Amino acid sequence: MEKMWAAKLGLSTLNTASDQALCNELISELETLMQQRPVDYTIFFRELSSIPDDIGPLKKSFYKNLANDTDPKAIDTRWAQWLEKWKTLLNNATDTNAPSPHSREEISRQMKRVNPKYILREWFVVPAYQQAAAGNYALLRELQDVMTQPYAEQSKKMEDKYYSLKPLEFFEVGGLSHLSCSS
Repeated sequence: MEKMWAAKLGLSTLNTASDQALCNELISELETLMQQRPVDYTIFFRELSSIPDDIGPLKKSFYKNLANDTDPKAIDTRWAQWLEKWKTLLNNATDTNAPSPHSREEISRQMKRVNPKYILREWFVVPAYQQAAAGNYALLRELQDVMTQPYAEQSKKMEDKYYSLKPLEFFEVGGLSHLSCSS
């Protein structure tokens, strides 16, 4: 799990034991923040892959009406502090004196290779299947085209349609919130 999280965070090249320990602390803090401010993991990690200067781009992944914290400014401050810690640790991974230095651009590309932009979400699949059952396969084909290139940047139209948070009305709908491996 630690290796997977490190890769998603662009920290798989950390060499020292102290950096590894900081990485584990950072992961633990991230898990806590994600519980306090629910996020869409796919969108969060993809936005993080661009190595943002502030939490603005990450907010795209935040579910606003589900936050457990009653003080949004305080939690935003905690997210900003986490981001700064992450960027500091990321700078250790890009240290030019390291045995194998990596540029921020290279780390961003590596992160985008392990953090897909598009994933199959059931609220996309259900309408596609319903239309296909009625003989219209256009939406199913479109969904197949998008999902066969989950790491690629696609058209603005596809991004607007398939790179989005789960609609709030689907949070309490059984069988529509999560797509399991056996689905």
